[in-house]
Amino acid sequence: MTVQSDKLDCIIIGHNDLDFRLVEDDLKKTDNYCGAYKDLKANSVNLRGERMTYMNLLNRTLKTATGKEPNLHMGTLPHLGAIVLKNFLDKRRFATEIINSFNFDRDRLADLLASSPRAVAITTTLYVENTPIIEIVDFIRRHNPETKIIVGGPHIFNLCSTQEQRSLEFICQMIGADIYIFDSQGELTLSLVLEELRRGNSEDLSHVPNLIYTSDNKTFHTTKQVIEDNPIDESSIDWKLFDVEFYTPTVQIRTARSCAFSCSFCKYPAMAGPLNLISLDVIERELRHLDSSGVKNLVFIDDTFNVPFPRFKDICRMMIRNEFSFDWYSFFRCSNADDEAFDLMEKSRCKGVFLGIESGDQTILKDMNKFSSVDRYKYGIGRLKERGITTFASIIVGFPGETEASVRNTMDFLEETSPDFYRAELYYHYVNVPIHQQAEKFGIRGAGYSWKHNTMDWKQAVGLAHTMYKTIKGPSVLPGYMFDFWAIPYLTGKGFTVGQIKDFTRIAQEIMVEGLDDTVPDTQDQERRLVALFQRATASA
Repeated sequence: MTVQSDKLDCIIIGHNDLDFRLVEDDLKKTDNYCGAYKDLKANSVNLRGERMTYMNLLNRTLKTATGKEPNLHMGTLPHLGAIVLKNFLDKRRFATEIINSFNFDRDRLADLLASSPRAVAITTTLYVENTPIIEIVDFIRRHNPETKIIVGGPHIFNLCSTQEQRSLEFICQMIGADIYIFDSQGELTLSLVLEELRRGNSEDLSHVPNLIYTSDNKTFHTTKQVIEDNPIDESSIDWKLFDVEFYTPTVQIRTARSCAFSCSFCKYPAMAGPLNLISLDVIERELRHLDSSGVKNLVFIDDTFNVPFPRFKDICRMMIRNEFSFDWYSFFRCSNADDEAFDLMEKSRCKGVFLGIESGDQTILKDMNKFSSVDRYKYGIGRLKERGITTFASIIVGFPGETEASVRNTMDFLEETSPDFYRAELYYHYVNVPIHQQAEKFGIRGAGYSWKHNTMDWKQAVGLAHTMYKTIKGPSVLPGYMFDFWAIPYLTGKGFTVGQIKDFTRIAQEIMVEGLDDTVPDTQDQERRLVALFQRATASA
């Protein structure tokens, strides 16, 4: 059979951020039996009767203050999942294109689909439900019904791992794709599928592992599982494959796969397998290229960047030795650090860290299997603040065993340590995480945002999270919805200062708190102060 080599093999699609009004309307319907809508309200603002994200509030404020449309959106950051796939496929001589943001690049996607590419691969890194995928699938079908649609990534892996066959097939029918990849990595499986499509074989994929596929969206075929273990050094990105304008000034990279810890609320280590580390010389080569290309903000997305600890220090020393000019941000574990590490972070231009604190109560930390102590957290936050490194504390409210007293301990901890930012996230219960194995002990019933256990239910947890936002003095809230900690490097890459981001989030938090009930708050004073904040910045620029 003749192989056609002149066609585009695959379009890789990054993130799709659904219209916030649709998200709000959908979650409102669940308000009586689920905490999702109340959690959304704590991650957004009610401005004159319109609920919106913090980023939309910032865009509206800047337009009023400057007369210009800023079009700020986290979805315009280079999508690392899509980059990893293109890197893997291009090295194997497949012809690929990236649609980084479905929201902003639809016209280009339509043009690419008009050329009849063999396939479109949809990543699902940031999704917890199917609607964003369905929207993309529908768009592709309208513009080219012959192109094969492949979906993979963490959301699909989670569905395949937790759903019974009949339920899984029903979900696949709703999504409407042709091929689903069931593997925590999936790059190799995708390349094998594309090889078959090149050969003109799109019907019988039975010899390709890790698939669920269909030709009529009615009958589904499942192939055997062969767990991928792609060499980690080969996943280092060849940035020469990408335009400099695409990945500057702010870009994410990873130096490891999986996580060394096994927190009892987290499914990632079991999903991703053993911790796998990129070699230091490979990391150095990648960082040299990014620095020479003009990257100003580098975000390490390793789940715990400072593990293993000696390797972390070696990476910091390597960055110092090279005198890189970029600033960097990462996840960071306070319990795994010493004064030398904090000094190395400062000298290597670390500007901010995401701290998975989760709780300021020692009993809850023990049940979470965090292998840390409240005292070590206090020590770590203090040392980071002394060195001018921005700190963000992620908190979970409602974990099994949580009580009002344990939440109060967390509140005291936040006021005493006063990180720059924090978020009190409503506990979300997955049934495929370690703590679920103790469901009987803790009396866990339900899942997702609809749960209860022996000492609390989701409604009580929502109330306590709201109390935290209303009463804690010092740190300001960074929401989880499209304005999380990674908004800091994104916005500083756009010219904002951390001080401006702090001032903005403090005022935005006032609006958020006043809009937690269903009344429309009077926000005239906050709106005036927000506009004045950026008018002053414009005048002094």
